Amino acid sequence: MNSQKIVKTFITALQSGDFAEATNNMAPDFKFIGWTSQPLNEREFLAFQAELDAGMPDFSYNLSDLHGHGDVVEGLIQVSGTHTGDMAFPQFGIQTMPVTGQAVILPQVPVKFILKDGKIAEMRVKPVPGGGLAGLLQQLAAEVPIPPRIKDIGQLAGDPHLQELEERIDEPAFGQSSTSFPVSEYPE
Repeated sequence: MNSQKIVKTFITALQSGDFAEATNNMAPDFKFIGWTSQPLNEREFLAFQAELDAGMPDFSYNLSDLHGHGDVVEGLIQVSGTHTGDMAFPQFGIQTMPVTGQAVILPQVPVKFILKDGKIAEMRVKPVPGGGLAGLLQQLAAEVPIPPRIKDIGQLAGDPHLQELEERIDEPAFGQSSTSFPVSEYPE
């Protein structure tokens, strides 16, 4: 089977909830990259897709403009669906979202499938504003959890350049003095 046919079979299986067929087309080290805040492995991706299919039974990737050479297939996707079932994404801190009846249409974005040994090893979606999981949640008016801060403000990595930049940001705009001077609008 050629690469484009593998991709079409994979996407069709995902949209129809045929996860056995989808798995048959996925490499064991499969990664889904760009649509969520972190890459998803095969198990995480299929659980995520199952929630999408349950919450939006008409969920579609609307795959188009498919072309490729060898083990790389590129195209466009535009996710759409109608939120007619409860869904939750606990792996992202998103609890059950009750049915809204809202139709969702995300921006059309480039997608790249990288195959290895006749199976899809990576599905890379280009992140764009209003796209991905964040865009889906925005259209459903769901609360997007704010990830915890990695480090306190004022504690950038050990990179001397970043530390210098941080120090400059904390300094007053015109030197060390905190005294302000009046500025004449009409200098003489």
